[in-house]
Amino acid sequence: MSKTQQRLLYFLIFAIIFIFGLVANFRVVSFPLIREDFDVTWQQQGFLVSLRIISFVGFCVITGILTGRFGIKRPLLAGFAIICSGLAYMYFVNSFFMAAIAMVAIGSGIGVFEVSCNGLASRLFVKNTALMLNLLYAFFGIGAVFAPLVAGFITNNADLSWRMIYFSAMPLALLLFIVAFFVKFPDSQKTEGGGGQYGEKRKTFIDALKEPFVWLLAVCLGLGISIENNSSNWGTMFFMDIYGIDPRTTGATFMALFFICFTVSRLACGMFIERIGYTKSLIGLGTIVAGVFTAVILLGARGIFLLPALGFFIGPLFPTTMAVAFRRFGKDSPVMCSAAIAAGGTLNAGIQYTVGLTNRFFGAAWGFRSSLIYILLFIAILVIIDKSLKPAGAGVTAKE
Repeated sequence: MSKTQQRLLYFLIFAIIFIFGLVANFRVVSFPLIREDFDVTWQQQGFLVSLRIISFVGFCVITGILTGRFGIKRPLLAGFAIICSGLAYMYFVNSFFMAAIAMVAIGSGIGVFEVSCNGLASRLFVKNTALMLNLLYAFFGIGAVFAPLVAGFITNNADLSWRMIYFSAMPLALLLFIVAFFVKFPDSQKTEGGGGQYGEKRKTFIDALKEPFVWLLAVCLGLGISIENNSSNWGTMFFMDIYGIDPRTTGATFMALFFICFTVSRLACGMFIERIGYTKSLIGLGTIVAGVFTAVILLGARGIFLLPALGFFIGPLFPTTMAVAFRRFGKDSPVMCSAAIAAGGTLNAGIQYTVGLTNRFFGAAWGFRSSLIYILLFIAILVIIDKSLKPAGAGVTAKE
């Protein structure tokens, strides 16, 4: 592969993660406005959040199967087509049902991006895996920083509505589709019979589901993603409904600060994680997140000032967990990780719906507060993973 092709691949993967972060976090502003516009209940809001995640999970599964059969490129191109259809359709939404359909398309495209980019990253980031993955997912954070600012600017313009938020991402999505169409991917040269580049037999999605560590990793990913999602999905609505904070202004500003710190941590912490060790770093970060989240709850309305600090310590959780997976699975990482992401996403969908039900039956304050339970479970699972990896010496530190 030429240097030009390799540079295009690096540009592509970082740009896709940027648009992933942008589109996925438009919800910080759009979800409260959708709920307000269509007068939906907390249960319906929980259903919308879960539906987007379920579509994400479903296409993680489909992409995992297709990646094992066809490689990374063709599923990724299909993902661009799906997400572009959702972004365009959102402009015409005039009911909660139509908004749900658009979210399914957007969630599906994001699911394809998730699996495809992690598969491509496993081929590109052979050395300093945690460092490179944290750098890569820092671009998710950069997109997430711009998301509430762009969404807030659009919705504060009298001539525009929240429907334009998603449509604004279309030009970049189309540009990346063109780049992906012409660039050569590292798995484009395969031997007959579905083998890899050197003729070895590929692991299938079914093989991945039979691997016990995949399920352990899936629980860890699901809980970790829920910690991040609970802050962005429910944090703004928590402070809006309990303390009267405007999601268009104050809420959008603090969520932008949340993702700035979220991004800075990914840029800055990778080298330290490489030295300390992957699982030890995750346990330490999870413990700090639990402490900061407790303070957010106890401080009441002033707790919103701690959201940026929460973002800083949540930031490295997902990429570092994926670094553990890459170390553990090696060349089989694309399909193994797709199974873990799909199963973890399913768990996260259930958690998001449970948060919505918690708000309904126990009051609007308790869904967000219940996140502390999931943080503690996340730490417990990491301790189990750390112990299971030590005998094999896999995934604990970069040096190993």
